[in-house]
This record gives sequence, structure tokens and C-alpha cells, in this order.
Amino acid sequence: MINVKEHIRLTGLYTFFAAFPAVLQLVVYPVIEGSDRLGAEDFGYLAVAEALVSFLVMFSLYGMGITISRFYFDVKDHPGKYNRLVSTIFTGVLVRSVILFLLVILLADYFGTLFQAASLADFKRYGYLLAIIACNRTIIMVALSLYRNEKRVKMFVVVSLVSGIARSIMQIVGVLYFDMSFIGYLTGTAIGGGVAALVIVVYTYIRCGFHYRRDVIASLSKYAFPLFLADIVFWGILFVDRFMLLGNPEALGIYDNAMKFAIGIQFVSQGLGGYVQPEIYRHFSNEKERDEGAIKSLSNLFMAENIAVIAALILPVMLFITWFYETSLTLSAGLISLVFVRYVFYAQFQVFLWPILYLKRSGVYLMVNLLVLAVVLVMNLLLVPVYGYYGSIAAALAGGGVQVGAFYIIQQRMIPIHWNRTKVLWFPLGTVALLGVLEIAKLALDANMFFMSFVGVFSIFIGLTVMYRKELIRIGQKVLKK
Repeated sequence: MINVKEHIRLTGLYTFFAAFPAVLQLVVYPVIEGSDRLGAEDFGYLAVAEALVSFLVMFSLYGMGITISRFYFDVKDHPGKYNRLVSTIFTGVLVRSVILFLLVILLADYFGTLFQAASLADFKRYGYLLAIIACNRTIIMVALSLYRNEKRVKMFVVVSLVSGIARSIMQIVGVLYFDMSFIGYLTGTAIGGGVAALVIVVYTYIRCGFHYRRDVIASLSKYAFPLFLADIVFWGILFVDRFMLLGNPEALGIYDNAMKFAIGIQFVSQGLGGYVQPEIYRHFSNEKERDEGAIKSLSNLFMAENIAVIAALILPVMLFITWFYETSLTLSAGLISLVFVRYVFYAQFQVFLWPILYLKRSGVYLMVNLLVLAVVLVMNLLLVPVYGYYGSIAAALAGGGVQVGAFYIIQQRMIPIHWNRTKVLWFPLGTVALLGVLEIAKLALDANMFFMSFVGVFSIFIGLTVMYRKELIRIGQKVLKK
């Protein structure tokens, strides 16, 4: 059985500090947004810049975020192998980042021709910043993934704090004192993230030495290459909608502003998984005494926590946007319920994907994502011209449903687990359907967005209470005894 007290303590820590950098953006965005500062169009350009950074991250990362999580369990009891693994991975990140930086500089004129907007077409002004940001982000991602699996909570907290604070401060400085445009924001992001990335690299080489072993690279590549290809496909799934909406920068800015807050949900989910995924891997690694009950309990709690966090944040974020934003970006408040609930799918497919990745069947991740990309791309092409950003949201929800269903079926064939399907499958899907129906009703009846969102949130918490009443009673009894 799982240790509920430790679970709550560690998931709370990982969740808070994984989401901390995203929470700080709640301070940054209102400061840099306004009638005399950045508007919806500028945020539209930032959306494109973020898509490009994420694209570059895939190449500098090369699947190492997931790879280091899995291979750590193969070397954790062998210091020499551990040092060679960790150092080789970080050296590889730096080598790939330098290559990307040089390519961006050399091909800047060509990349600029891909955009019609004058601000984006001048790629020389900001392209190198994207490469630096991508390198910084990759180093931080790999480090946090390693510390999470090692249960080095203090290091996880320090890196999250330093990277979040340094980046946020420099973003504000970059916009207000360097360049009142999205380029000022990118400049601050590059400098602030660079502080944390530099510290991590120096610390890693002092601790593990400098290694770049071909045998280690060969072993990692067999597992990482399908993940790298899958990440490219997943990038398409996440960002194809931004490019579909590029013809209307204001609409893109409104939609992307809602998605910026939704990314915070992803960080929260990653934080919750920061405790759950390593524990599930530990249970799988003990094949003689594999505790399926613990795996199921961890997964059930993971899903319940994700849904509860999503529901709890919907109304506060809507109020925050309404109160603190000045331009047409306030319209993004009405999209929060739908863009948040898509991350229910993100949590679900993680649960079904973890067993597959533990078996080192990383190619499955690629195949499923290719299927999902096809669904999302076709639906965006059909719906965005008619429904705008609502078409993009519908496409994302449809793709998420396909993704969850595919991973569930494949996982059950590879490594059958007697899930409580109501908790990990049907109730989460019902949550998505409920908020989707309420959004349609809101538009059809011109109803108040806060009222409809309240109905959805209230219904979700009632459902969670009924679903997990035994667990809540057990936790309550322990608290009362103490």
C-alpha cells in the first residue's frame, strides 16, 4: 500500500515548485500588458515565438527528459555508470544547442521569409534568442527530471525557484527598460533562464565529471530516438493551432493568452507526476513482488488530484484575467474552462503511457502521436476557418480523446492492469464532456460565463467527493485521531 502522508507531502511540494515558474507569469503578464505596453497583437507574436522555442527544445532535448527518468533506475546503484550517464546527457544537450545556435544564425534570412508580419520576418533580431532560451529550458528540464527521480526535493525546489524568479524579473526588465516589444520579453527570458542553466551545468560537471561516452550515447539513442520523433509530432499537435490562427494576430493573442495559463496546468500535472511516476517505476522494477494495488492507487490519486486542481483554478484564473488585463485579452477569460479541461487528457494518457515507457517501447509513443496529429490537423483545417479559436479547441479535445483511447488499449495489451476504469477513464472523460456541453450552452443561450463555469466546477467536485468518499473518510479519520 502507498504511504498517503508521504504522497500528499511530496506531491504538494513537487506540484507547487513545478508550477512556481508558471505562477510567476501571472505577475509578469499584467505588468507588461496594457494600452501603453504590449497588446493582443504582441502576445500573438509571443505565441509564435513560444512555438518556435518549443520546436528548438525538441532538438536540444532529443527525448532526454523521459530517457534520463527511465535509465536512472538502471544505474542508480552504480556511481561510475551514474556519472557517465548524467554527464553524457548534459554534454549532449550542450553540443546540440551549439549546433542549433549556429544554424539559426546562418539561416536567419531564410527563416524570416516564412512570416508575413514584419516583426516576425526580421528573424535576425530575435532568432538567436530563441536558440538560447531553448538551450536554457532543456538543461532545466533534464535537471528537474533527474532530481525528481532521485527524490532530491531540495535541489528540485532550488532550481525551480531560481529559474522562475530570475526569468520573471528579467522579462519585466526586458520589456520595460530594453525593448517595449516581444523581443524585449525574449531578451529577458534568455538572460534570466541562462542564470539557472549555467549553475546547473557547472554543478553537474563538478559532481559527475565531464563525459561524452559513445557507448552511453548508443544505448540511450535506441530509446530516445523514437521519443524525439514523437516529440516533433507532439509539437505539431500542440502548436498547429497557433499557425492556423496566425492570419488574425489579435485572435491568436486572445487564444494564446488562455493557453499560457493552461500551460500552468501542465506544470502542475508534471509536479504531481514528479512523485507518482518514479514510484510506479519502482513498483514495476520489483517484478517478483510487484504491487499492482499500489500502482492503481497511485494512478487513481494522480487523476483525482489533476481533476481537482483543474476545477479549482478555473474561476480564480477567469477572475484574474477580468480584473488585471486591460486590452481585448480579457476575452480569453471565457476560454479558460475549455483550455484547462483538455489537460485532463494529458493526465490520463500519462497514466497509461508510463507502463509502456517502462517496458522501453518508446516507438508506441511515436505511432500514437502520429495518429493524433492527423486527427488534429484535419480538424483544424476544417474548423478554424469557420469557428476560429473554438475550432482549435474542438480539434485539441478530439485529439486528446483519441490519444487516451489508443494508449489505454495498447497498454492493456502489453502489460494488463486491472484499473478502476471509472476513476481513471470514464469519470475524467465525463468531466471533459460536461464542460464542453456547458460551453455550447453558454454560447447558445448567451449565458454568463462565470455562472456556467461555476456549475461545471461545482458538479466536478460533487463527483470527486462521491467517487473518492472512502479515501476522504479514511484521511479524515487519521486527521481527527491526531
